[in-house]
Amino acid sequence: MTSEVRQSDTIFASLGRQLAEIEAGKGKLLEQYFPEPSQERDAFEALLEKYIRQLEGLLRGSKEQKNKANGEVPFVTIGSAVEIIETEADEVFKYRIVNPENVNPDAGDISYLSPMGKSLLLKKVGDEVVVKAPGGVFHYRIKAIEWADAV
Repeated sequence: MTSEVRQSDTIFASLGRQLAEIEAGKGKLLEQYFPEPSQERDAFEALLEKYIRQLEGLLRGSKEQKNKANGEVPFVTIGSAVEIIETEADEVFKYRIVNPENVNPDAGDISYLSPMGKSLLLKKVGDEVVVKAPGGVFHYRIKAIEWADAV
């Protein structure tokens, strides 16, 4: 078994655990971060449902797809490192998407609940992303996605 396949197995096992945790804790997560009914809560719940479906589809994928995974993931997941280009200034940034309780800004971590994290989740290499944040509206293009884990 090659190291690529073993790495792929590790990624798929981590994503499988993540899927189980998200499905089991979805209600608690929504209550903790969005205790009141709101458009923001509804939008996040829809994103979470879409994320669950995308992960399920990825994990059901063929062995061939799994063996090609050598550290790359086909879309931004919780636990992935994302390299993005700010399109107006042509600046490159790299972030790791993590759970809100595991954010370490000094390590380049961003929460999947942040405006940037929510905007990047499920996007693919080459996708254009618009982030509406307190500091303004920012435009990015996804340059690379790789598995980083430790979420």
